[in-house]
Amino acid sequence: MAGGGGKVNPRQKMINMMYLVLTAMLALNVSAEILDAFAKIEKGLENTIEITNTGNENTMLLFDEAITTMGEKARPWKEKAELTRGKTKDVVNFIRDIKIEVIKAGDGKLSRGIKGSRIVPDSIEAMDDREAVHNVLLGVNNNGKGYELHKKLEEYKKFLLEHVGDNKNLVAILNGLLDFSNVGQKRDWETFTFDEMPLISSVAILSKLQVDILNCESSILDYLKNQIGKESLKISDIQAAVSNPHGVLVKGASGEAEVFLAAIDKDINANAVYGGRSVPLRNGKVTIPLSGNSIGPNTVAGYIEYTDGVGEKQRRKFSFDYTVVEPSIAVSPTKMNVFYLGVENPVDVSVSGVPQKDVKISISNGSISQVGASGSYIVKPAQIGKSSISVSATVNGEIKDMGSREFRVKRIPTPVASLHNVTGKTITKSQLSAIQGVVAKMPDDFEFDLPITVTSFSIMVEQGGFVKEVSSDRPQFSAEQRAMLDKLKTPTRLLIFDVKAKTPDGIRDLPEISYKVQ
Repeated sequence: MAGGGGKVNPRQKMINMMYLVLTAMLALNVSAEILDAFAKIEKGLENTIEITNTGNENTMLLFDEAITTMGEKARPWKEKAELTRGKTKDVVNFIRDIKIEVIKAGDGKLSRGIKGSRIVPDSIEAMDDREAVHNVLLGVNNNGKGYELHKKLEEYKKFLLEHVGDNKNLVAILNGLLDFSNVGQKRDWETFTFDEMPLISSVAILSKLQVDILNCESSILDYLKNQIGKESLKISDIQAAVSNPHGVLVKGASGEAEVFLAAIDKDINANAVYGGRSVPLRNGKVTIPLSGNSIGPNTVAGYIEYTDGVGEKQRRKFSFDYTVVEPSIAVSPTKMNVFYLGVENPVDVSVSGVPQKDVKISISNGSISQVGASGSYIVKPAQIGKSSISVSATVNGEIKDMGSREFRVKRIPTPVASLHNVTGKTITKSQLSAIQGVVAKMPDDFEFDLPITVTSFSIMVEQGGFVKEVSSDRPQFSAEQRAMLDKLKTPTRLLIFDVKAKTPDGIRDLPEISYKVQ
């Protein structure tokens, strides 16, 4: 999209058009069921944020208990915990404000998807709005909130790592939860994470970041607590939480979800009961396998059972939803919805829910080659007509047909000839004397910048009632043409015709051009 004031040049207009076309094409691949699934994921994440935050607040109370029971030697650890808590609140609240801003940008300031400082996912109307996400998180000139967020996340991660020293387990946890690299991608983290993402999925991504940050805080608080030397801390409240990154599964695929107790001692004796099974928690967590065999919405429900500090059995219920969808492919021509003969046509190809390394591409009428390790490809059609891109993918060890997309193959537009870019209808004799010959270029509204070379042309002038024609077998005026032009008496009419040019798809005849010489 164009920036602030000023005239939008043809190339910028073309970029705008491509963005709209790509957005429309991607929209076709995001069904209402998937958007609703993301809304359910967001709802679960909001609950997990509240649960984890409450657990961390309860842990903070235990530092006061430690000071009461162990004296001032516990105070430095409490102060570090309070500093950590303050840093965490700053980042979590910043992300909350971004979510609200994105929703308001999509729905309007009176969005029913916002209630105070809380998000109501089911009431968001512009779930599939990509423009609001782009404007808020990426911005026009890489000045969106996503870049400020990335900086805050890196600073927060650096702060936490300074508190854990050489504790390899905590370093691994922090590096795992706060990983902002995009291995195999040429885009920055902000674009890789938010570009072309529907509003509801971007809000869910931001909520997942909040959950990860709170989980990091929980690990740090537990670490600081253990440094006091207190062997046992009483937790005043325990809730079951769910981490379900696979809210949507492609048919035939499989995934996992984690159910765990927030702010709980890792040595607690507890079991997760679901689907007629009882599975013991390890380090406070249990991994639940998800099946992708049944198309549509699926629900997993159960409870975590544990023994509290006075020996009584306690239960905390949990449930979460995920949706299994048919696999879909997105084949997006980067320039336009056609392929041009003799041109390297860039396209993006991806399959929802499948890593790019497991995607295989083939093409009829031409060749296709991958560019780097991302989903970008170059298509070179062989002839005019139609070209079909077919996509398959390896899912659970089996090669599955993902479908195909058909595109038109056209010749490139006819180039435009001129006397060294003099595009008007008149030319002065002094201008004409300084020009060496005829040049040609692609039309201004064509999205490819191609080399065009004039190979020959003829000129015709009328002088003293006689018409004279002279040809040149090169782009420059021949000696005879130059002599004729130098002797022109103005005003007169100059016709340039029979112009031939070399283009990527062969020699082309260009339209004649006429100038009034003054």
